[in-house]
Amino acid sequence: MLIIESSLKELDYFQRPVPKRNWIIRMVKDESIETVELKNVPLMPTEIDLFSDGTLLLVQSRCLKDGANIERNARRYNPNGQLIDAFTLGDGIESVQIDETDTIWVSYFDEGVFGNFGWEQPMGSEGVIAYTINGRKLWGAGSFDIADCYALNVAGTKEVYFYYYDDFYLVQLNETKEPVRYRVEGKNTLQQIMFDEAGLIGQVDSYTMIRFTVRNRTIAPKAKIQLTDERGKRIFGPVFMRGRYLYAYGKDGIYRRSL
Repeated sequence: MLIIESSLKELDYFQRPVPKRNWIIRMVKDESIETVELKNVPLMPTEIDLFSDGTLLLVQSRCLKDGANIERNARRYNPNGQLIDAFTLGDGIESVQIDETDTIWVSYFDEGVFGNFGWEQPMGSEGVIAYTINGRKLWGAGSFDIADCYALNVAGTKEVYFYYYDDFYLVQLNETKEPVRYRVEGKNTLQQIMFDEAGLIGQVDSYTMIRFTVRNRTIAPKAKIQLTDERGKRIFGPVFMRGRYLYAYGKDGIYRRSL
């Protein structure tokens, strides 16, 4: 798990030019924490992930296009903090996750799909796009008619899940092929999703998670979920879902649960 740290309390993601700042990345591996300091970074990272060789990908969700001038809102660094590559992934980015083959999966919210911030022909018009390690497009979800991709969970190249508006389908891709498409009842705006042996867990907002049952490719809400620590005390804080792991940020630490 990776954590971005900054001393700044509030950032203006539309400020241009983007001020160069220093960022600290904490990489939590089992019981240890590794730190990478990145200096004079000319973007405000909203998404971060690791490639298989240990290099870091930082992505800024907003990307200005001013005529022929287009920001490179994705930057790849080695563990020593040296820049390796910089490229463009477009505007209106909701989530970025890398699979075990170093394919970059990017989901886009409505402004990234329909265009804003100077983009008349947005890169994210298909809603979900897969890119190579250096930002070349491999695949796009153009056949799904996505207006806004609410949630993405990349467990691996054979398990890429995304949930989108306005069909309210949850799709599982297997190597860019579609083996399963689920209809989600209730038209919930799920921010995060993950499957376990009992069905689906979805995060509705910052404080609410719901257990869903799965039957005949239909997903229906069942009950709310409350996270507790080893003492039974409720955990209040941000939640992150990736693959079969759920991370919760509590007052006394970071909790991980394999589901």
